[in-house]
Formats: sequence, structure tokens, C-alpha cells
Amino acid sequence: MKKIFLFLIGILYVFDLFAAQKIKLPEPKFKGLVFEEALRKRRSVRGYSKEVLTLDEISQLLFSAQGVTTTYYGHKLRTAPSAGALYPFEVYLLVNRVEGVKSGIYHYLADEHSLELVKEGDFRDKIKNAALGQEPVAQAGAVFILTAVFERTTRKYGERGYRYIHIEAGHIGQNILLEATSLGLGSVPIGAFSDEQVDKMIGIDTKKQSTVYLIPVGKPR
Repeated sequence: MKKIFLFLIGILYVFDLFAAQKIKLPEPKFKGLVFEEALRKRRSVRGYSKEVLTLDEISQLLFSAQGVTTTYYGHKLRTAPSAGALYPFEVYLLVNRVEGVKSGIYHYLADEHSLELVKEGDFRDKIKNAALGQEPVAQAGAVFILTAVFERTTRKYGERGYRYIHIEAGHIGQNILLEATSLGLGSVPIGAFSDEQVDKMIGIDTKKQSTVYLIPVGKPR
């Protein structure tokens, strides 16, 4: 009986530990700048203050990137268009300064609108080195890392699927940039980085999935 009790305690401990690794995000709010005003104000911002981002801001940004907007014939559709609605992208968030969230790398679970911890720690130096010494990724409150699982699209479209994937990266990136502008935040798209270094930092299989885009976001200086 004692062994069974200890076994059950162990299961509960593991369950609590697993649950603690997830952060349920606040519901997105559908308000902000008029769309045309966000377009007019959007600029690349490379310098950020040390002020923290709020969880509400992170929630809005992640929703704009890959949030689920509706269900159509049992298929969950997202904020950014995707060839064949196959959604090859996974969004990772490198947290430097976010209120109430430990520094580390998190995976966005679009269906749940939540964050799942991948690795805890300070990755500012690693992401800066991977981005060829660019300061914004180290200064930002958070860095959005867009990775593509290529086979999700290429299994249907073949070689042409790679083009569709890179087009989709632009859709997602623009959503993040405009949402950041609407929230009064600064952001900049970054394409110059070592794919392998970022993939290794996250811990993904670079042959099946790889980083396509980095977008640091922070409070402008």
C-alpha cells in the first residue's frame, strides 16, 4: 500500500512539474491602432530600453503570428495565410525581459494559446553570436524565432513548397511587425544569422526543421 501511495505521489509530482512548464497566455484583445495608421508608423527599430515586456503584449504578438482565428470543417485556421492551410511554421520565443516569465526559450502552442518551456537560461550571448553580432537580438525584451517544418508543405507541393514556406514567413513576420507597432513597441526583421547555431540553441533537428526568421521586439529607447 505504501509503494502504491508513493507511486501516485510521484505521478502527481511529475504532472505538476509538467504543468508548471506551461504558461497560459491572456486572451488577445481586438483593439489597437487603425490598420492604416500602423502601416504608416511601422519602422525598423534596432535600439531597445531595459523596460520589460508584459505578458499581455507577448500574448498579442504571438496571436498575431500564428493564433487560431476560426475552425472551418474541423480545420483550425490561423492569422497568417498558409499554402494549403498546412502551417509549416513553429514559433519559438527567446525571453530576455518579460514580466513574470523566466529567461529562456519557449515554444508557442497555437491551439492552446500558451507557452511551453523548452530551455531555461540566459541566451543573449548565444543568439547575438548566431546573428553575427547584431545587438537588437540581445537588447530586445524577446526574440521571435520562426522555424519551418518543411515536410508539412513539400509533401504536397514538392520543391515548390520551399517557395511557399518563405512567402509564408513574410506573412507571419509582417503580422508581428504591425502588431508591435500597434502596441507602441519596436521591432526589426533579421535574416542574417547562422541557421545551424539557432537550431542547435533551440534543440531542433536541422534536417527536418530549421530557423527562417528572427524578429526581436522591445520597448523603444
